[in-house]
Amino acid sequence: MWNDAPTYFRYWGKAKANADLDGAPCHLLPFHSLDVAAVGYHLFSPRTARCRDLASQLSLEPEQLQSLYVFSLALHDLGKFSRAFQSLAEPGVPGLVETDSGLAYGSGEWPHHSKAGAVFLKAFFRGELKQQGLCAWGWGETDSGSKKFLRLLLNMAFGHHGLPVDAGTNQHPSPGFPEDRLAAWEYTCEVAKWLCPQWPERQVRDKNWLKQFQQVTWHLAGFAVVADWLGSDQSLFPYRSEPQILEDYWHNTALPQAAKALEKTGFGHELLPARFPGVEKFFGFSPTPLQQWAQDLDWADGPQLFVLEDVTGAGKTEAAMILVHRLLENGQAQGVYLGLPTMATSNAMYGRIADQYRRWYDSGQVPNLVLAHGARHLNTRFTRSIVSEQLRDHTYGEKEETASEACNQWLADSRKKALLADIGVGTVDQALMAVLPFKHQALRLIGLANKVLVVDEVHACDDYMARLLEEVLRAHARQGGSAILLTATLPHAMKRRLIAAYRSGRYLDETPVSLEQSFPLATRITDKGLEQFPLATRDSVIRRVAVETMHEPDTVIQHLLNIAESGQCACWIRNTVDDAIAAYQALQERAANPEKIMLFHSRFVMADRQAIEQAALQRFGKESDAQSRAGWILVSTQVVEQSLDLDFDQMISDLAPMDLLIQRAGRLHRHRRDGSGNPVAGDDQRPLPVLYLLAPPYEEQPGPDWLSDPMPGTAAVYRDHGQLWLTLKALREDGGIDMPGCARHLIESVFGEDAEPRIPEGLQQRHLQQEGERSSQRAMAAFNRLDMDKGYSTEASRSWFEDLEIEIGTRLSEEPSITITLVRRGADGALKPWVEAEQFAWELSQLRVRESLARCLPEWPQALSNEKDQLLECCSGLKYSRLWLVEEGGSSIEYSGDVGLRRVSNHGE
Repeated sequence: MWNDAPTYFRYWGKAKANADLDGAPCHLLPFHSLDVAAVGYHLFSPRTARCRDLASQLSLEPEQLQSLYVFSLALHDLGKFSRAFQSLAEPGVPGLVETDSGLAYGSGEWPHHSKAGAVFLKAFFRGELKQQGLCAWGWGETDSGSKKFLRLLLNMAFGHHGLPVDAGTNQHPSPGFPEDRLAAWEYTCEVAKWLCPQWPERQVRDKNWLKQFQQVTWHLAGFAVVADWLGSDQSLFPYRSEPQILEDYWHNTALPQAAKALEKTGFGHELLPARFPGVEKFFGFSPTPLQQWAQDLDWADGPQLFVLEDVTGAGKTEAAMILVHRLLENGQAQGVYLGLPTMATSNAMYGRIADQYRRWYDSGQVPNLVLAHGARHLNTRFTRSIVSEQLRDHTYGEKEETASEACNQWLADSRKKALLADIGVGTVDQALMAVLPFKHQALRLIGLANKVLVVDEVHACDDYMARLLEEVLRAHARQGGSAILLTATLPHAMKRRLIAAYRSGRYLDETPVSLEQSFPLATRITDKGLEQFPLATRDSVIRRVAVETMHEPDTVIQHLLNIAESGQCACWIRNTVDDAIAAYQALQERAANPEKIMLFHSRFVMADRQAIEQAALQRFGKESDAQSRAGWILVSTQVVEQSLDLDFDQMISDLAPMDLLIQRAGRLHRHRRDGSGNPVAGDDQRPLPVLYLLAPPYEEQPGPDWLSDPMPGTAAVYRDHGQLWLTLKALREDGGIDMPGCARHLIESVFGEDAEPRIPEGLQQRHLQQEGERSSQRAMAAFNRLDMDKGYSTEASRSWFEDLEIEIGTRLSEEPSITITLVRRGADGALKPWVEAEQFAWELSQLRVRESLARCLPEWPQALSNEKDQLLECCSGLKYSRLWLVEEGGSSIEYSGDVGLRRVSNHGE
């Protein structure tokens, strides 16, 4: 039988980790290649929106695009015809090519099979395709345009492991033996004969069309990864080690099984949206002015960008969900990804969306909802969504990752899966990674395609993140996506850049637009232009917060003690962890009821942080009453600015930039209460709210040390002291914060284009230094981001990175953060996690700190080296953290559940 079979059947494509398992020990390479191609056939069915949309962009018929994509995927593992790859396993099937364990797979001469595919193609252009012409693959002629198209198309498929590849400078005629190259060539001609790719012979003569196709390769590459993942599922594509006529296998096995694979994973059908019934029917309450606008807006066709600016509590999230629903209803999107600034805000949004997202679609539809951030497995509500693990393939070699293994990691790591789910909720970082040179970046990009991208608290992005967000909006607009940006404090300069980026992606005029000064304001950008809608706001959020200053921490502490004694509750937001700990300890020493003093910051292990969050929500949340609130004081850092729905009777804040103070003031009298603190339905009955600021005395002409001498911690965190001086000046002149009437004025008075000349001379040098730092951050983002015009190729970036690489990321910091795992010794002397828990005890015993602080930890005891090695072998994930045996002592660092991690000495951070 083998003697009569074509030579390409002598190569395996997938091999089992254990040859003793039931069934065939390997899956022949032609069969696996067709499995993946069959998945692509269904993914790009002309019935799907993705195929129709991309075909329309390329001026191709959907059937033509499908045929080209299927052919490329049929060749995606062409590099496995290399003898070096074949030598990675011994399936034990008679007739397979002889192996040679001495071949250095993954080296320059014997490259990884993904790159080997590109080398094969390069060899074909020099040999077979040069001699026979493209007619061997059903193409009429060979010219420079057709060659470039083939390289773009096939190199995209060769990069199915999540990184683009090219042939490089490899001078070898083939990455395999001569018979390997012959088998590879015969296989390509065989599948081309009956797959009949419909080549774009006319279009490839147009250089502009080739540029357009080059950009589309990002999208095609993402789905190539998906196709390879699904096509590697052994439960759907059982291994076959005996030859069979390929065309018969294609029709009788590959295509039917691929249809089942798509149905199993949710790719098999498009969800049917439900009609939006109106705010009152959908949410059960009367709409705010912003929500009413979103409901009644005259609808527009095509991709759209919305910017919703309103005060905290105005219902921006619900307004965004109304717009999402209407985009779904009108067929302008099929899903949504919501990007939040932090894991805590992501968790909160996940809980809100989980209760309503199914009603966006017709009854009986079950869209996927996924949470995406690094600690999502600690969210008990999300952990109900678990995907069964596939059987594992043979791992082949140290650097050879199989598709099913990557699939298993991918399904367990929802940060990659989330953007492919119908509904994703996570940090904005997951969207930013779509434009950075990370492995599987293209998955994130296609995950955003046909989705509404919603970014909440967009003003929370620093200059580096904002520049990356501009690139995301440009790429998203280019692939026909709509986006919604939510904010309470967005400077006009940042808004202009975001709008310009989206318009650039739509190939529209990037001339700076004239922006309304009104606030609240809804803005819509379509291909026809920009529309701005000044709005009213709900009566309950129209208020004035008076601002008064204090200059000494002792004054603040006495004020807080008086508040507690009066039966009210309060919060003091400090700008550094060390300052928060110092304030907490001072209050503990002087309070009549020290047990009513709480501390919350980022240097608690996850278990303690979760417990403090829950306690704070119960004590100060929306449902809290007078009894639970009376006399309680929370000392916190910035972690309460956006993460938690808390409501305080009194608030003190260290001086901070204007936008952050507005956010902090949003936690003051956030919900309506009577004079005692009980929730009420009517007007708030407490005295008018006052935000107290701990700040240096105001000076018209301050010196360079105006802030750094009295508040060194604040000066180190917020380094543009000119902006802090402008903040204090504006609040002093206005006497408080009028919301929403003065919101625009307050923000622009600090961050506006006319603000810089008002900074006093003594603070100008530091301000200019920070302006240079901000420019540097934007330049670094521009340097790191992908050049999307280059298409899915190695030329799109100087370097590509694995997900865990630290050389490049979605956020910049002066020094990296280190994960610390707290360890204790059990009664039997064994190493145990600091936290006792039935699940995730090690993760719950971790926290992240700056590298400089981590360096203060003591070295691991030499006497326990063996125990540490055994622990790391058992719990391999701990290799990426610094282990700290807390109870050993002898360190300037200590940890406790009530204070967190702190220096024993009084050195500030």
